Formats: sequence, structure tokens, C-alpha cells
Amino acid sequence: MKYMAEVEEFRDKLKSGGKPFLLRNRLPAVKVELEFEGLLNGMPVVWHACIRTVEDCSLNNQVSDDPKQFIKIEIIDGRHELEVALNLNVIDMATLERTIIMIRKYKRLQPGCHEYGARSKTE
Repeated sequence: MKYMAEVEEFRDKLKSGGKPFLLRNRLPAVKVELEFEGLLNGMPVVWHACIRTVEDCSLNNQVSDDPKQFIKIEIIDGRHELEVALNLNVIDMATLERTIIMIRKYKRLQPGCHEYGARSKTE
């Protein structure tokens, strides 16, 4: 299977680099792109991820006046895309690591957009 070859190649890349994920930009930031291994429906995948603040997401996309945090999963041409928007001012290493753990532990991940948690604005 093509995706298993991608997973094996990715594991080799991580092993040679000595890191648990590949970070594509510097921290802290409002938008972070990275790749890490996880599971989808019990099968290993390489997540091509974008983790960003809800504010950054709302600046670049049409959203409600009071957006919620979300996880969005798409599979495009066999590539597993993951977008996570968090109700924070900035994404730092600790946030990034906790988000990876959350994604890896969440057993019912499914393609689509799933809102969760508190809204971005509180009264």
C-alpha cells in the first residue's frame, strides 16, 4: 500500500533526524506546519498538519463572529491533512507537543471538521 511506504519512509526520516516530528517553521508562532505519525481508523498515517490559533484562522477564513476550536481532517490524493485551531494567543513547543498527544490519543478521528471546547470569546 502506498501510504505504508510513506509511513516507513517518514519513520526513517525521523530516525535519521533524531526528532519525534518534522517542524516546518519556527516557534512560537500563530501558525505552525509540521508532520508527525499517528493513527486514523487504527492504521498508521503521516499527518501533514497545520496547528494555528483561532484568531489566525479567522483572519484568513470566513468564520462565525465567535468561532470555536476545531479539528479538520481531509484525505487528499492519499495525503492525510490535519488542521487544528486552538483558542490561544500563540503556539509554542509545549502546546505543539500536547496537541500531537491529543491527536494520537483520540480514537474516533474521522474525516471532516469537528468543533470542540469553548468559543474564542467569552462574556
